[in-house]
Amino acid sequence: MGVGCSLGTGRRRGYVGDCAMGLGQRPLARTVDVTVASVARMYDFLLRGKDSYPADRAACERLADAVPDLVSLVESQRAFSLAAVHRLATRHGVRQFLDFGCGLPSWVNTHQVAQQADRASRVVYIDRDPMVVAHGRAMLEEQGRTAVVQGDLLDGGGLFGNPRVSELIDFTRPVAVMMTSVLHCLTDDERPVEAVRSLLDRLAGGGFLVLSQWVSEDAHLRDRVARIMHRSTAGAWGQVRTPAEVDRFFHGLVLEEPGLGDVSAVALTRRADTEASGLLEYGGVGRLQR
Repeated sequence: MGVGCSLGTGRRRGYVGDCAMGLGQRPLARTVDVTVASVARMYDFLLRGKDSYPADRAACERLADAVPDLVSLVESQRAFSLAAVHRLATRHGVRQFLDFGCGLPSWVNTHQVAQQADRASRVVYIDRDPMVVAHGRAMLEEQGRTAVVQGDLLDGGGLFGNPRVSELIDFTRPVAVMMTSVLHCLTDDERPVEAVRSLLDRLAGGGFLVLSQWVSEDAHLRDRVARIMHRSTAGAWGQVRTPAEVDRFFHGLVLEEPGLGDVSAVALTRRADTEASGLLEYGGVGRLQR
């Protein structure tokens, strides 16, 4: 799915350690607070879903004041993510996908695209938001091919030790890691570059990283978006980065054409009738070579 970071609420409850990666601790929410906006539910609202609450819709309105092309931005990310899955499955024969920050189920999801190419394709969705996990397990899980687990990309050791993951994913074979609209929910203090690298170091050659996040060269806009999102989500947010900062996540990878850039140009989805805010969904696809 890959339609939002879905960090949920209650960042200070239910800590899960990550001593193996040395990346500190991260909370996994066990309850849902609908009075505080959730990034997953905000994305669901912007994609015309039905699983949002007044707090989520109000947060989207505040954000749209700063980002008038917000809906176009979210639609671009969505199209990019699904197009990447289709390309990896059909052109590169990838049959295993880890979808981080998968968000609430939508009309078309990662496993449907992958399994259209090959019915045997396997997909594990990973999200921290308990509402996302509950909805995903009810609507997406298919015995032997698709699973939804609660987890955090910062807890790579926990992911590889999760029996539901190891039942579906053979880490000696190529895996595509999906991280679209996830990393802007992490601050640099949480060391996301190291977390991504630690995860990729465990994968076999021939795997892929599909990654995108919000970026802007305008420092004022970056700060304004961060203030809105931090206030709306009670701190369950990270930061808007510059394109150069996102480039670091692809260090050592072989970039697929057309390289890194505005994903709306790749997905051909940006609406011509919307005012450009200066905020972009920026990223690309990189291949692991061993």
